[in-house]
Amino acid sequence: MMLVVVWSVPARSQCDDNPGPNGLSWDYETEKKSFSIFGFLGDAFTPRIVLDVKAIRMYVRDGRFVELTRLCGDHRAVDAIFLRSLRIAEYNIGRALFLSMAATVEHQNLDVRMPVIESVKLPLTFEEDSLFKARTRNLPSRLYSDSPNDEHGDKDKLQHFFGSAYIAYATESREFARSTGNVVEWGEAQFVVGGANDTRDRRANKQGEKFGHDLLTVKTLLPSDYLNLPVKID
Repeated sequence: MMLVVVWSVPARSQCDDNPGPNGLSWDYETEKKSFSIFGFLGDAFTPRIVLDVKAIRMYVRDGRFVELTRLCGDHRAVDAIFLRSLRIAEYNIGRALFLSMAATVEHQNLDVRMPVIESVKLPLTFEEDSLFKARTRNLPSRLYSDSPNDEHGDKDKLQHFFGSAYIAYATESREFARSTGNVVEWGEAQFVVGGANDTRDRRANKQGEKFGHDLLTVKTLLPSDYLNLPVKID
């Protein structure tokens, strides 16, 4: 019994944002660039949203994110992405949902079927290959009891969840978010190479739309409150 208590206290500390005995917590600082006049000027003329997206993606790429996910679980890791996004967005919820979506985009390019030519690649993230691979490798993958037991798991469901949450929050309409999600699923099946109208994607969409809409009235909700939520797929 003593061994269980001794282990549970540091683990709980690390998972609740307080540092454990090794100093590890979700509230870690990411790498800082050394000062240069060109970097300063570049940041000064770069839109704030671009800098914020870079910041949240850097957070996910960090090796500490992987270790904490291992210790605390994938749902806690999803919460951490949203909570860090809130902090970066200065607690603007709509902006934080958009940043969370940007942090979890799992496709670098979209292969769209085109007439005459077979397909055309549309870039989605504009990240360097190495940065994209490092970030997506670290994304939480065990989101559901039926998540595939492979390296990919359900990483792609996070972009559906946060995308629907953002639309529902921004438009204050679950119905609009649902319609948008259904159109995206239909378009993916029709026009995207390898795409399909996936009921599991639609489940993530519906959980996300409820999360985003509920945030309009209750500001302290977390994604993990909704990832286990049973939803009816139309």
